[in-house]
Amino acid sequence: MTQPIAKAIDAEPPVQTATTGWLRGRRTLLSAITTAAVVMGGYGLIALRLQGRETISEGDVLRAPQVRQLPAGTLPVVLARDGGAAANGFNYRLLRLVMQQSGVPHAIGLAASIRPQDEVVEALASGSIGGNRNPEAITVAMFGAGKTLSRRLHPVPIPVSGGLLGLRVGWMHRDRVPQTASIRTPQQLREVVLLQGVGWRDVNVLDHSGMRTYTTRPRELMRLVHYNRVDLYPRGLTELEREYPEVLRDANNVVVDPHLMIVYPFAGFFHVSRNNPKLAQAIDTGFRRAIANGTYQQLLEQHLFTPWLKRQLDLPKRRLIYLPNPEAAQLFNDVDPAHWILPWDQLERGTLSTGYQLCRLRRWRMLCDSGRPKIRAS
Repeated sequence: MTQPIAKAIDAEPPVQTATTGWLRGRRTLLSAITTAAVVMGGYGLIALRLQGRETISEGDVLRAPQVRQLPAGTLPVVLARDGGAAANGFNYRLLRLVMQQSGVPHAIGLAASIRPQDEVVEALASGSIGGNRNPEAITVAMFGAGKTLSRRLHPVPIPVSGGLLGLRVGWMHRDRVPQTASIRTPQQLREVVLLQGVGWRDVNVLDHSGMRTYTTRPRELMRLVHYNRVDLYPRGLTELEREYPEVLRDANNVVVDPHLMIVYPFAGFFHVSRNNPKLAQAIDTGFRRAIANGTYQQLLEQHLFTPWLKRQLDLPKRRLIYLPNPEAAQLFNDVDPAHWILPWDQLERGTLSTGYQLCRLRRWRMLCDSGRPKIRAS
């Protein structure tokens, strides 16, 4: 059993940032996190590639002046950027694929600068492209499912990564590895202290299931794991590899938990303005075609199912711990079950509870093949 919460606080090493807060049961400590906009200097020359030819080259952006100069009938597709967005990132590569498959004349690129989510939502909700309310001419963004968000914007009801955002594997101190070996139920998971960032949506999911969750500023997260102050720091599958260099550099006591995968309904969707039905339809059409012809699955496997992730997961040996997400349940009803790569109904019923069972599903075969004997896919 984990140490008492009070003891865990006292044991925390001194830090130079603001003090952290505990979340108990259903209480959630929320904080406003404001990100300064980082504006890229200079307009430069952007070589637009319209439908029927190549899309914009990697690393380019599509700015408002170029949007205003597009030929009539050409859809501007300007993807909002967050701190992790890049021209070779999965969201942008997927959007390029989707628009290519749509058959609609378009010009595509990234927004010129990084903007906080609330500013992007306001820009899209304004319905304008360019001008004071949407100066970067943003036309599409990737956000997680949310009731308030879906009332203001138009979410295209196809999950961007098929539900992979709902899979969590944890970083932990190497001395705590045996602690998760016997966990098989959500009730047993409540005995460990989970780490999350202040204000993250995942905290609501964990609180709903009665988990013991400790929240802190993002810069302190890996430090607390390194100093053995918490039990488990659950992260999305695609985040593990991105954070691995930090672990090697600054947290050599931290390892990937080899036993558990926490699973809950959680997904991102492309959102557009409610005044832009043509773009919403183009994304929907192109996405469905990419799923049907296999190009979406191919991109998913190439970009996300990396050799590093396969080795670290050793998925057939993992146990799946399912947690409900009431906030997302109603929104997910609009999604075609065929568009998930996860069988949420089986996970909820508990008929799918191990990585070995997950590896028997066709779409998961590539993630499970890490050089070990192949598992027959059904």
